[in-house]
Amino acid sequence: MSAASDVIRIVVDGPKCDGHGICALVLPERISLDAWGYAAIDDEPIEDARTLARAKRAVCACPVGALALVGPVERVEQSWRDRGGVRSGVSSAAS
Repeated sequence: MSAASDVIRIVVDGPKCDGHGICALVLPERISLDAWGYAAIDDEPIEDARTLARAKRAVCACPVGALALVGPVERVEQSWRDRGGVRSGVSSAAS
């Protein structure tokens, strides 16, 4: 099991969220919308590079900047590259 400091999660700043819903379109397996259209985040850790890449896209797509990734994002990306994967194309500025 990973230490708490090794865990990567996507989080939402609830007061900032305007309910646009773009995030749920980009990452539906981790983000749903509540009854009023605001983001509801699955708190499970992100453990694979493909989900991480989509999470970065969701963070970048939020028009009000209500989403963020927390944790050691670079470690998952390096593990993916070490196994022959390709970088997602999303800049690390989203992390």
